[in-house]
Amino acid sequence: MFICKCKWSPLIILFLVCIGSTQAENTLTDDPNVLQDRISQLRQQMEQDNKKYSEEINVLTEQVGLLKKSIESKQSSASAENITNIHDTFPDLNPEISAFGDVFFHAGKNDEDKEQNQFYFRELELALVSPVYPYGHADFFIGIEKEDSDWHTHLEEGYFTFDTLPYDLRSRIGKFYSAFGKANQYHTHAMPWVDKPLMIRNFFCEEGMSKTGAEISWLIPNSWNSYMELIFQAQNNGNEASFAGDSSNNLMYVTHIKNFFDIDNNSSIELSASFATGANATSGGEHRTNLEGLDITYEWRPVEQDSYKSITSMIELMFSQKDQGSEKTVNSHGLYNSLEYQFSRRWSIFGRYDYSQFPDYRSSHENGYSAGMTFRLSEYCFWRLQYEHTESNGDFTGRENRDEIFLQLNFGIGPHHSHHH
Repeated sequence: MFICKCKWSPLIILFLVCIGSTQAENTLTDDPNVLQDRISQLRQQMEQDNKKYSEEINVLTEQVGLLKKSIESKQSSASAENITNIHDTFPDLNPEISAFGDVFFHAGKNDEDKEQNQFYFRELELALVSPVYPYGHADFFIGIEKEDSDWHTHLEEGYFTFDTLPYDLRSRIGKFYSAFGKANQYHTHAMPWVDKPLMIRNFFCEEGMSKTGAEISWLIPNSWNSYMELIFQAQNNGNEASFAGDSSNNLMYVTHIKNFFDIDNNSSIELSASFATGANATSGGEHRTNLEGLDITYEWRPVEQDSYKSITSMIELMFSQKDQGSEKTVNSHGLYNSLEYQFSRRWSIFGRYDYSQFPDYRSSHENGYSAGMTFRLSEYCFWRLQYEHTESNGDFTGRENRDEIFLQLNFGIGPHHSHHH
């Protein structure tokens, strides 16, 4: 039997192979409708699998998002808990340092009716800016200038800024320019002219109004999607021209609201209103001075056509009510109108008209007419030539009509952070 099985085994295997081949051939030659049904079944199965995989991917994506938020929340909490470790956030604590120099030649009579034909190094300003903690930074602007044949150092501005406060508020504390108008807040090297308008010099003194105090500002939400900022300041009442001077032991308060919006792609308008109030020097500070201001700045710059052409127009008005006792209040005002036209990459020309009364004498006033041109070697280095004619009217000034010529060189080195104005 064993021999018989071995003998017939190949035949049996060959028979089975033939049967399998026949069945396979029958399958391949099956009806086309059957094949179409099978293809449809495979397609449905693939769609079901794709849907299943998509749902699983969406679930995984949501889980990753939740995990990411959890990690960020833990990092934020850890940052708040270890907020004193400033090195973790700012490894390099060296402040950014900038320096600005202002040198000019003056020909003609000055405000004191003295003939001066000399070179002057008016001011060297050092700027130091550095973060102090993740939500605040410090700014210091130190001026070095010559007075009475000696060089003196003074703190022009120095303040700490809290960048993030509840309710979208921002705050500063230290010494800073009062947020009254526009020209008062210019640093020397940032002015579009060689000198400040007569209105600023007569109502705020030569260098403007800058005192120690505290400020809080708020970006006002609005439906116009424009920039609206409200600023409130309480500062030492140290201005001598309009208020009580450095001997005062009370405060001056300033409110400023600014609105900036685009007219179109090439032009914009900045509109601001200011109010300041504080005791003045009359009768030991028992009487007050109120100041109101309005300024508007229009800028046209056809960026799509020629980025080296622009027109900037500024108009600022100031109104003063200075109570001098005995039912006497001096109502005075001042204004300036400035226009600058940049006609090429380096060159621009400008003109300015000034009118200013005096906070103590309404009957006296000055008119000023200025014209000049600026040649920019770079963004932070320029030459400026300016001619200025001033007419004085009234016994209070004791000044004569004067003509002045300035040739200024202004230069800067360092990061050149913009100032708050």
